[in-house]
Amino acid sequence: MTAYPVGVLAAILFWASIAILAWIYVGYPALVAIVAAVAPARLHRTDPASGLTVAIAAHDEGAHIAERIADAFDQERSGAVIAEVIVGSDGSSDDTDTIVRRLGETEPRLRLLSLPRGGQTATQNALFQAATAPVVVLTDAETRFAPGCLAGLAEALRDPRVGCATGRIEWRNVHATATSTNEGAYWQYERLVRDLESRAGFLTAVTGALLAVRRSAWRPVPPTASMDHLLPLYVRQAGELVVYVPDAVATDRPISGLREQFRNRSRTATRGILANLSVVGALAPWRRPRAALTIWSHKLLRWATPWFVLVAALAGLALGAAVSPLYLIVPVGLLVGIALAILAHVLIAAGIRPPRLLGFSRSFAVVNVAFALGWINVLRGRRIDVWHRSEWEASAPSGRRP
Repeated sequence: MTAYPVGVLAAILFWASIAILAWIYVGYPALVAIVAAVAPARLHRTDPASGLTVAIAAHDEGAHIAERIADAFDQERSGAVIAEVIVGSDGSSDDTDTIVRRLGETEPRLRLLSLPRGGQTATQNALFQAATAPVVVLTDAETRFAPGCLAGLAEALRDPRVGCATGRIEWRNVHATATSTNEGAYWQYERLVRDLESRAGFLTAVTGALLAVRRSAWRPVPPTASMDHLLPLYVRQAGELVVYVPDAVATDRPISGLREQFRNRSRTATRGILANLSVVGALAPWRRPRAALTIWSHKLLRWATPWFVLVAALAGLALGAAVSPLYLIVPVGLLVGIALAILAHVLIAAGIRPPRLLGFSRSFAVVNVAFALGWINVLRGRRIDVWHRSEWEASAPSGRRP
């Protein structure tokens, strides 16, 4: 068998990578927009609004937990029916448990689950087991609901085909740091895609700090996976809809800096890749075509962006030397992007806020390095178990800490 010339292989790799990147960021969103316009998934709200269990997973949140509980109950003023608020305290060593117990003395609908340290997913599994309302709303200690937020999620779940609903997270003081500013720009793009996917009946992605799920749709999630990754996939596997409610708004603190952004993205990518790969058989194209298209286009292929960019750049170098210098546009563009990201980092380190383009280049570079690390973690068998915002650990398949 005759081997392909190097130039032919380079051309195949180059154009395949460019085509996949174009599909991820242009073709797929355009297709979803067309489906959303031509054949939207319209909701039929035939069921009465359900009572809600607000489930708050917390670890050492004594500084925030009282305000968080009050904020949850305050949703009744804008139409939500709060059956109970349950705080799952994940091995808290501060005064979180004491504060919740004290507040529970005057509010019978408030309950505390004081748990040994097990991580966010283990805590959320316990919260689902303890919940009594038909719908469970997962949220975090630092999230705050805007008026009407929970009522909006409950309204979407009046359609019996809807298994879970998510809302819109806004960053409080989004311009506090250059990192949070550009993270906010990323979320604007993400919200647009999710809105289109929801209207087209494609959606599989949700926000973990603002997620309403039918208790009947819950299945135990492994501690090395994220509830917000797997539960929507379980819902789609059962043939139910996942919907995005843009009017259901909550706020959260912004990303504090580069290190937190990198940790969050690498953790999300690692756990998300594992979660989506675990259901590719159950959500195969011949079983759930819309869900299959989404988990590959919006998730797995997007998380693989850095590898496609690298392959296109290397192939472009080879083709630029052997075929045409026009192919050098890609590797040169990559080098320019890296240079802009480094310049932005230097400016921020010096206390100077960079121009928007430089800041975005830095953020895009950090996010994609984190995505690459996510794939490396998966290939090496590393698992992320601890969820607290200031720490994360990875464990080898044997369970030993590295």
